[in-house]
Amino acid sequence: MLAPLRHANRTSNDMLYEWYLLSEFGGMICSSDEIEIKCNSSINEVDKCEMLVICSGTHPQAELTPGLLAFIRRQSHYGAEIGCQDTGAFIVASAGVLDGYRATTHWENYASTVDSFPNVNFAQELLVIDRKRFSCPGALSGLDMMLHLVSEQHGSELATSVADELVYTQQRAHTEPQRRSLQIRLDSRNANLIEAIQLMEKNIEEPLLISDLVEYIGISDRELERLFKRHLQQTPKAFYRQLRLEKARWMLQQTLDSVTAISMACGFASLSHFTRSYQQLFSKKPSQER
Repeated sequence: MLAPLRHANRTSNDMLYEWYLLSEFGGMICSSDEIEIKCNSSINEVDKCEMLVICSGTHPQAELTPGLLAFIRRQSHYGAEIGCQDTGAFIVASAGVLDGYRATTHWENYASTVDSFPNVNFAQELLVIDRKRFSCPGALSGLDMMLHLVSEQHGSELATSVADELVYTQQRAHTEPQRRSLQIRLDSRNANLIEAIQLMEKNIEEPLLISDLVEYIGISDRELERLFKRHLQQTPKAFYRQLRLEKARWMLQQTLDSVTAISMACGFASLSHFTRSYQQLFSKKPSQER
């Protein structure tokens, strides 16, 4: 995210951008990659920001403090443009300054974030800009976001030159999906297999019977079994259960919902069955994810 700004200064031969790294208390902070980064100052040493970008990774709930939320609200009151990277939208929404705005967040956190903030219009896109709010779902989309800002503020010619410097040759539309298509992820073009998995992904809380799946798709039980074993080396039932357990794992890591509520949200009527299945797949109990 900082590289486009640095290259914009270099390419234009002008100090178009200055940036400061802030944390609540300043000093050294550790990234998700366990790389220590030195902040320029704490939020208590900063009065007004022209633009504030909140960066966050996994477990944004753990980073919420009264001081941080008050700082974000204060910058909003002063009229700052506020951006969100990755799960930063959860933090900014917690401060109440995304109500009535469109925003985006990482696809893994999308469902839980949408549930937590009904007054924010979330979209699963690469970049969302709404008045003085902008957001991206993290990773490479941070580059898209900053290149867009350079283009808006200093022209598309400079943004193109910066992209060339960064060897970024394929500009992506803001509305492109965050994940590759199911067809690409499965490395399969079989329409029946893709439709079956799409139905599974849409029916997590109330799982469909395999007999219902084949009826929807219009093939036999044996054909569905053959497709899953050929392409995924699993039975349809085992794949469906794994899909639901992976959803449960995301919820355990990203929400404060109870284990019981999560088991029900992922289609397990029995907590004991959910716990056994979870432990069998992930070699730990659901409660150990927290």
